[in-house]
Amino acid sequence: MSKIRRSVAFCGIGLAFALMNTSAHAGPGALVRPLKNATEAAFIGQGPRTVAPFAHVRFCVASPSECVGGSGPDSVELTKEKLDLLKSVNARVNSSIEPFMPEGLETWQVNPDRGNCHDYAVSKRHELIRAGWPSASLRLAIAYTRGGVGHLVVIVRTTDGDLVLDNLTNRIVNWRKSGLRFVSMDGGDQPRVWYAIR
Repeated sequence: MSKIRRSVAFCGIGLAFALMNTSAHAGPGALVRPLKNATEAAFIGQGPRTVAPFAHVRFCVASPSECVGGSGPDSVELTKEKLDLLKSVNARVNSSIEPFMPEGLETWQVNPDRGNCHDYAVSKRHELIRAGWPSASLRLAIAYTRGGVGHLVVIVRTTDGDLVLDNLTNRIVNWRKSGLRFVSMDGGDQPRVWYAIR
C-alpha cells in the first residue's frame, strides 16, 4: 500500500470518533474578517463552538506548551519567503514521519518516527511556531477526504486566504482547492477551543 493510502486509512480511523461529536457540516466559506488581498471565499467560515476531539484534549494535557493561547497576528502577510517556509516545513514533516496507525487509544505526538495525520499536523504547527510563525494564525482542522475518510490538517491564515498543509501532498493550496470537506477547527489564538465550520 502506498504511503499516501496508508496515511488516509490511518487518519480515518482516528478521526471517526471526533467527527461523530459535531453536527457541523462543511459549506461555503464565510468571511471571518476582511483581509487585504483575498476574497471572501478564500477564508474558512467559523461557526459556533463545538466539542474538541478527545485525542486533542489528551494531547493538550500531555503537552500543555503546544496548546497555550496564540501569540501574534491572526493572519500573516504572505511573502515569497513565508510561502517558501510553509513549503519547506510541509515537505520536511511529510517525509520525516512514516505513516502508521497505532492500536488502542490514540495519542498525538510532535515529531514521532511513525504516526498518522494528527502527528503530521501537530508537528507542522510546532515547527512553524519554532521558526517564528505567529501561533494565532495556525489552526488544526478536521475534515473529510474525497473518499470520506476523517483527516486532520493545518490551516494557515494569510492575507491571501486560508492555506492547507496536508500530509497527503507537498502542495500548499487554498482550502477551497484542497478537495477536503471541513468540519471543525481550533480557535488559533485559543487552540483548546474548537469551532464548527460554516
